[in-house]
Amino acid sequence: MNNFKKSSYTIILAVTFFIMSPFMIHQIWKNSAEEKKTPPAQVQTTTAAPAVEGDNAPESADAPAAEGEPRQADVQDSTDAQSDTSSAEANEAKAAEVEYQSVGVSYFDDALFIGDSRTVGLSEYGTLKNAEYYCDIGLSAAGMNNTSVNGVTFDQEIDSKQYGKIYLMLGINECGNDFESTMTAYRSVVEKLKVHQPDAVIYLMANLHVAQSAENGAISNANIENLNSGIRTLADNKRVFYIDVNEVYTDENGYLKTEYSFDGVHPYGEYYVMWCDWLCQHAVVLDNSAAGAEETYTEAVPEEATE
Repeated sequence: MNNFKKSSYTIILAVTFFIMSPFMIHQIWKNSAEEKKTPPAQVQTTTAAPAVEGDNAPESADAPAAEGEPRQADVQDSTDAQSDTSSAEANEAKAAEVEYQSVGVSYFDDALFIGDSRTVGLSEYGTLKNAEYYCDIGLSAAGMNNTSVNGVTFDQEIDSKQYGKIYLMLGINECGNDFESTMTAYRSVVEKLKVHQPDAVIYLMANLHVAQSAENGAISNANIENLNSGIRTLADNKRVFYIDVNEVYTDENGYLKTEYSFDGVHPYGEYYVMWCDWLCQHAVVLDNSAAGAEETYTEAVPEEATE
């Protein structure tokens, strides 16, 4: 009897399972489909804002701006760009005011050249032999008042006679010095020239660039150009003019061409003629009766090349 009952229960359970299984499978499939349609719960994370002292702390330049409003950093960049553009335009306009003329060699009859070793080379190998030269190896703006050339001090030289033109090129020996101190010394030299030589046209000659092989920590084209930019600000284009002969000597990257120099700093003797020719084509004549103003410019004939 017990075995019969057990068999009956087993049969009843089996029949129930077969009858109910379709409904159970359908419900499981339905629940699974609904779970797939329901998006997972979003987890919200927050980052604590950094503490700011005071109510008037400046906004971060990277903070998002309201729609339609520029970020603070963008406004600053735009202002800086406008300032740089205005400065560049001002320099171009200032340079455009200068009208250079081609002159003959006699224009330099009353000229004085002041400078360091590169000006020494100009005096020795250049073609402007009728000019006077006050130059020495290592001469600097800071040392002008404590130096003499051939026993003559700077003050004695500029008081010895009145010049019509003065060409000044100093700075290569001061590239590693403090910029402001160098500019103060250079400015002092220019002001002294203006006082002692009231009738002279003053040319501030840009320092020559150097070859890439000659660059070191102090003497580099970046430092030279920085100094040249400061010197340029001293020109007023009325009586004091800034001129840059680097266009004659440099390559496409702004370096002194290696074939022009034996040490990357000083040109070979034969290439000083190019400098003199360029000066003859970039003269300022304030008085048309000045010497050489009406002369036809002809290229100077180079002397025998010497290193």
